[in-house]
Amino acid sequence: MKKQSFFFASMILILSAFAAKLTGAIFRIPLANMLGGTGMGYFSGAYSIFMTVYAVSVTGLPAAVAKAVAENSALERYANLRKIRASALLFFSFCGLAFTGIMLLLAFPFCRYISKSPEAAPAVIAIAPSVFFGCVTAVYRGYYEGLRNMFPTAVSQIVEGLIKLCAGLALCVFVLKHPDKFTAHTSIFGTGSAAVLSAAAAASVFGVTLSTAAGTLFLILRDKLSGDGITGQQIRASSGKNCTDSRRDIVYMLLKTAVPIAAGALAANITSLIDLVTITRSLGAAVFKAPEYFSQLTGGVDMPEIPNFLFGCFTGLAVTVFNLVPSFTNMFGKGILPAISEAFAGKNMENVRTYTEKAVFVTALVSLPSSAGIAVLAGNILEVLFPAKPAETLACTGSLTILGIGVTFLCLSSTFFAILQAAGHPDIPVKLMAAGIAVKLAGNLLLVPIPRLNISGAAISTLLCYGAICVPAAMEVIRLTGADKNTILEMLYKIFFCSVLCGGGALLAKNIMSLYFDGIILLFISILCGVIFYIIGAVLLGIITKNTINSLIS
Repeated sequence: MKKQSFFFASMILILSAFAAKLTGAIFRIPLANMLGGTGMGYFSGAYSIFMTVYAVSVTGLPAAVAKAVAENSALERYANLRKIRASALLFFSFCGLAFTGIMLLLAFPFCRYISKSPEAAPAVIAIAPSVFFGCVTAVYRGYYEGLRNMFPTAVSQIVEGLIKLCAGLALCVFVLKHPDKFTAHTSIFGTGSAAVLSAAAAASVFGVTLSTAAGTLFLILRDKLSGDGITGQQIRASSGKNCTDSRRDIVYMLLKTAVPIAAGALAANITSLIDLVTITRSLGAAVFKAPEYFSQLTGGVDMPEIPNFLFGCFTGLAVTVFNLVPSFTNMFGKGILPAISEAFAGKNMENVRTYTEKAVFVTALVSLPSSAGIAVLAGNILEVLFPAKPAETLACTGSLTILGIGVTFLCLSSTFFAILQAAGHPDIPVKLMAAGIAVKLAGNLLLVPIPRLNISGAAISTLLCYGAICVPAAMEVIRLTGADKNTILEMLYKIFFCSVLCGGGALLAKNIMSLYFDGIILLFISILCGVIFYIIGAVLLGIITKNTINSLIS
């Protein structure tokens, strides 16, 4: 059974994440252009509820299964591996069905009385089955990740992305082309134009459900046809070691890891839920204070719709761009978890330190310059991605600039959390996220009602939230893994300096070349100049050398 190295495993996941995010961007960008701020408000409201339930039921599963499989594999307990998978599939499939039922039952009451957006309820119903499929998919992905075979996860992500793109957009277009079918007085979608946007949001989000079903089907078929690479000889050799656990013990072991991870993920997704519950309410207060200002800001949107419009701009446009880079760097955490779990199981602290420093290095290498680029090019990025929505772009440019700075904190926090989970301390991310939630909630309640800040206040609170999480998480990782603090700090200082050069180069190019170009050409030139400045600085400071590249690949 051949295992992939940390770097190779991470690269597989990053390439698949890139493909998935590319299809996701192709999905979300025209979707935002079709639905606008109001329709994206319905879509984002449903998606925020879904992601909160998904965090509880699914998020901890891949890491828990991967950790259990990696530890048993390191101890050559091959006879136990398939029993882990079978037990996890049985128990967590039932959990997925239960959570799907809860979403279906509570969709209308929650949207009507809590989020104050009843038009989002059909979208919640449409996406609810994704929880069940997500549970099954998570078990299979975690199993193969624990065996350090990232191809099943990678291909299933690509399959999901393609199905979501094709089905989601096609269904949305169908609804928008046949609005008369969704404007009846008795329609569950409401009446008038809001009914059409509600139905279109539900149709597009149903594409997510179809994509998760397709991903699950692929993994099941792949497992039946190709197997897991464990030989009968390995199973027979380990059977003599009396190492098959009972199903109850296996489920308990998985829950012991999955529940704290899920709690941490829930805490992370609660930030989205906080936005859902607080932003529209707080914006209502801000609009009441300065109606003329918001009328100019939103380009003439009807006054009662302004809070949902701005919420849709923030979550549908700015947060979409904000999450792009972390979705790639999260793969470093997924790639490192099995390797560090094996190293801890074998009590090889030298490997633990080495893998930790590698993971932090590559995460910072990608996230810091990306953070600088997004911050200085926020307006240009939004204009290129959402050309049909100038009012939405104008409304959230300031928010994306602030969120761009927070990209680094989110990326590093995700990697630190993966290391802490692999080290057997999944409770620490939960505690840190709880502190971050408090910062996020306080920030939203205090800043969003200020008219001149409005949704930029939510961006500031997000930045402060992840900043408050990242620093103590780094300290805990250094303490538990024995990583060299001075080595990590020196590395981060150098990358930060090069990232400032990157942002400065991009900004300089934008200011000069805007006299001659605009749109995608101007954005491309600005990004290219930033990359050139960054690479030159990284080479001169010795960040990128032949030795560092060889050490990452090995």
